[in-house]
Amino acid sequence: MLHFKTELEELRINNLYRLQQCHDNKLLNFGENDYLGLRKNKVISSAIKRSIDENGNGSGASALVTGYFSSHKNVENAISNALNFEDGIFYQSGFTANLSFFKTIIDSKFEIFLDKLCHASIYEGVKNTNAKITRYPHLNIDKLEQDLKKSKISKKIIVTDSVFSMDGDCADINSLIDLSNKYKTLLFIDDAHGFGVYGKNGLGLLEHQGLLKKNKKNLIHLTTFGKSAGITGAVLCANKETIEFLRQKSKDYIYTTAPPPYIADGVLSAFQLIMNGSQLRDKLNENIGLFKQSFKFPKLLLNVDGPIQPIMICDNEKVLKIQKKAIQKGIYLSAIRSPTVPKSLSRIRITIGANHTKDEILFLNQILNECIKNEI
Repeated sequence: MLHFKTELEELRINNLYRLQQCHDNKLLNFGENDYLGLRKNKVISSAIKRSIDENGNGSGASALVTGYFSSHKNVENAISNALNFEDGIFYQSGFTANLSFFKTIIDSKFEIFLDKLCHASIYEGVKNTNAKITRYPHLNIDKLEQDLKKSKISKKIIVTDSVFSMDGDCADINSLIDLSNKYKTLLFIDDAHGFGVYGKNGLGLLEHQGLLKKNKKNLIHLTTFGKSAGITGAVLCANKETIEFLRQKSKDYIYTTAPPPYIADGVLSAFQLIMNGSQLRDKLNENIGLFKQSFKFPKLLLNVDGPIQPIMICDNEKVLKIQKKAIQKGIYLSAIRSPTVPKSLSRIRITIGANHTKDEILFLNQILNECIKNEI
């Protein structure tokens, strides 16, 4: 056990140690992914309470025993129908869904073409496949096509986030679909940070880029509910055969207690609010614009328009100092360091929500501008 102590000390020395602290409701929060401000929504809370009264506190068993409720099925149907997929399967989290898909569907006969900035849960899933892994430069469609052309392996899958969680930029899904059709590959899209934010009805990047009616025979799509929906859980959508294979073969799905039905009922309530949430998205975009307009160091920002706004400090010690000073002033900010991002690209990750007020955003930038001025 002695090596644990040594490695933990190395994390502290290199400013990579992560402090776990209880959520503080007194802090003005610009670190959570509650983009639409639904985490404390009373309509959703009421739906959850009704479901608990009707169905109990838990599901009681795994999904293939007695733990699968109509609540789960209703969410699967709602998401898959809205996105124009044949079927969907409800998981405890997006992380679990990613692990499950890659371990169950992708084997050593595949080659995986992976955007270098895909989420850690995708990387964990991919590592369990024994497949050949080819990482292409972030969002570089031309390089991806070159790699696809060179591949001698017949079974292929392209893997991408829709909105990248640390940079906040978006994949060109239409071009990826075209490539997957041209080279006869599967295409996996993790829309964790797109759902709720993008598209007229908040259905994510497929809707935002006009692809809901696109042929999806080779497409696998993940919608998660821990961000804009303000709850937890995820639905993986694909054709019927793929989803049924996961139900029958996925150990991550079969051998664990199913999520409580109240989670699914809360998600369904959140989904309805998202579908009718154009005013929330308008307010979110207004807040993003105000943040970018009043921030005095625009060269430190990446050129993205979504709620994820990274401030590129590129120094672990300075990132932690800025975070600490902001907390002392009553604001929580995320200090993002290795291994989440490369050591040379540490950053403050600001997340803007529809529930933030104009005064709160101006106060955020007042504190940020002061802290950054003293550190750069």
